[in-house]
Order: sequence, then structure tokens, then C-alpha cells
Amino acid sequence: MKRIVGASLLAVILVALCIQGARWQFDRHEVRHAKNELIRANIAKAPITESDLTGLNINEVAWRSIKIDGRFVPESEILVRNRYHEGKYGFGVVTLFQSSAGKNYWVDRGWVVAGKDALTPPETKEVSNEPTSIEGRVRVENIESQISGTVFAVPGNDGESQLARWNNEKEISTEPFYFDLINSEKATFTPDVPASLPELSDGPHLAYSVQWVLFAGLVLFGLYLVIREERKAQTEKLWRAYKSA
Repeated sequence: MKRIVGASLLAVILVALCIQGARWQFDRHEVRHAKNELIRANIAKAPITESDLTGLNINEVAWRSIKIDGRFVPESEILVRNRYHEGKYGFGVVTLFQSSAGKNYWVDRGWVVAGKDALTPPETKEVSNEPTSIEGRVRVENIESQISGTVFAVPGNDGESQLARWNNEKEISTEPFYFDLINSEKATFTPDVPASLPELSDGPHLAYSVQWVLFAGLVLFGLYLVIREERKAQTEKLWRAYKSA
């Protein structure tokens, strides 16, 4: 009897943990699925303007195409490590852009291959501070943080966002949006390898959720076997006692 009670308590704990794991994975699936649907819907919509960035909510502007006038600030440029393209290691090139309205934005100007060694800087497309018009894709940080594979969303060890770290590094203030550069009025500014959209996959979270449910079923089946064997042993014990009486 003690064995059944102990096994039952252990089973309850394990089943509760499995259910919690299943719910956690299912919640992750729901979040990722919703974000993927947001991306699919917004990339199909018409381009927005700079004024729309303040007139619409973040879900309405995230991943939308935007056309904006202004100029690059070449002296404020950052190379983002650990970017890969077709299996090749390289860097992301991020340059400050000042709009005609006087607002600052970081612009991801795409991928460049790394130099031949650690001491050789990558060759980047140069930009000037002459006025230009660019077409980009709006990226929103607090939405980005829920989608894997995005450089901007990765926080530092101190919990500070990459966008905030860059602002601090350059001692500037930018808007809470940044853009992937797609096209430019000046063809020489257009990236050879623009930043790509994240993979629009819901990932394995739903399958993991089902696995946790199956684990809970296995725990219950194991408990059933323990109870069956215990009852069988008790029955045999009673039968031996009856025969010896």
C-alpha cells in the first residue's frame, strides 16, 4: 500500500510538471504563430510614411514598407558580428539615418562578407550625407524580441537592448524604430544583400507540447503498472495465507 501511495504522489508531481511544460510550449507556439501572421499581413500592405510611425500603433507599422527622405550619417556606423549569408560569415552594416523631419533612425544596410582575417575589415558600400530617398522595412523592437533570429532583439547581459546600447555607444537618441534598407534613390546605396525576413515558421513548439502530453500519459501508464503489480502481489500474498491456513 505504501508503494502505491508513494508512486501516486510521484505521478501527480510528474503529471503536473508535464502539463506545465505542455502549456508553456503551446503558449510559445501561439505567440510565434501570431507574430508570423502579423508579418505576413503587414508585408503585403501598401508602404507607409514617416508620419504614420506616430499615427499608427506598433502592430500596424511593424514590418511595413516605408518610404522616407533624409540623409545618412556615415560617421555613425556599426558593424554587427555573427551575420551569415549562404553559409558565409560576415557582418551586418548599420548606419544612422536622419530624416528630413530631423528624426534619427538606425538603418540596417544589409550583409557584407568578412575580411580575409580578423585584422582585415570588411568592405562595405560607402554612403554619403547627401540627401536621398530610401525604401525600407520597419522593425519594432518589442515585437522583434518575440521572434527568433533577429539581431536587434537580442539583449545584452545587463538586459539592455541592442538598440539602446548603440545609442549609448554613439551618444545619440533615435526613434524606437529601425529600418531594413531595401532600395535607395541612389543605386549605389542599395545593399547587395539586404536584410532578410525571419523564417515564417511556427517552429517545433506545438509538437513539443504534444510530447509533454504524451509524457504525462506515460507517467499515468507507469502508475497503472505499479498499481497492477502491487495488487497482484497482494492477491498472491492473501492466496498463500489462505492456503496455509
